[in-house]
Amino acid sequence: MHRTLKALFLVTPLALGAQQTDATYQKALAYFEQRNYDACLTAIRPAIKESDENADARVLAAHCHAGKKNYADAVAHLRAVAEEAPERADIKEDIVALLIEQGKFRDARRAGYRFSEELKDSEKPVPASLTLLVARAELGYGKPQNALTLARDVKKSDDATVKYGGLITETRALIALGNFSEADIALSFAESMRESDLHPLLRAMIEESKWIQQKYPKDQRAQIVAAYEKLARSEDATIRAAVQKNIERVKAAKAN
Repeated sequence: MHRTLKALFLVTPLALGAQQTDATYQKALAYFEQRNYDACLTAIRPAIKESDENADARVLAAHCHAGKKNYADAVAHLRAVAEEAPERADIKEDIVALLIEQGKFRDARRAGYRFSEELKDSEKPVPASLTLLVARAELGYGKPQNALTLARDVKKSDDATVKYGGLITETRALIALGNFSEADIALSFAESMRESDLHPLLRAMIEESKWIQQKYPKDQRAQIVAAYEKLARSEDATIRAAVQKNIERVKAAKAN
């Protein structure tokens, strides 16, 4: 699922020097808040050209590019900031998140592990939210056991949002590993924390995975399709897209 980037919303409220009162930045920020990303990029470009060390301007530019789904450009700006301010874990998290958004799971896991080691070497704690992103990257890369180990560590977090993400990633990893009983338990804990259309989607995925394991019995196909179809009108576009893809997969599957 789409993850909101963190860096801008940590930068904006803080008094980080003259940049915060600079008219160019404020004008660009206003465009960003209006979701006029092209105008924002045009407005902020002079501030970036004036100094390669203008972290706030680059972060804002990165968010504009992310809003336009120009993820490679967004990552390039954030990497430049990460070089200037290696202590900023929020920047590192956003880089990993954007790599995941592009489906570059190998690059995301590599960056995530490197950032984690850099923080450890600097005797700084590795945020559970960064570990969660690495777990998601491992899962996307096809390493569910690694993802499971990291997710189980993450779900111990006191941050409810991170804990919830850990439970969801744990559920997905367990489904991939074929451990459906434990996946059901992890998902039940997630359901107790909040409501989401993601939960019935994952439950349908569990049932589909069981169906595949049983060699596609014909009498269960309609039931699985129906479970997915209940989510076809979800307000979440990502879920709707996943549902459609899953329905097509189930309908196309042939019994052995």
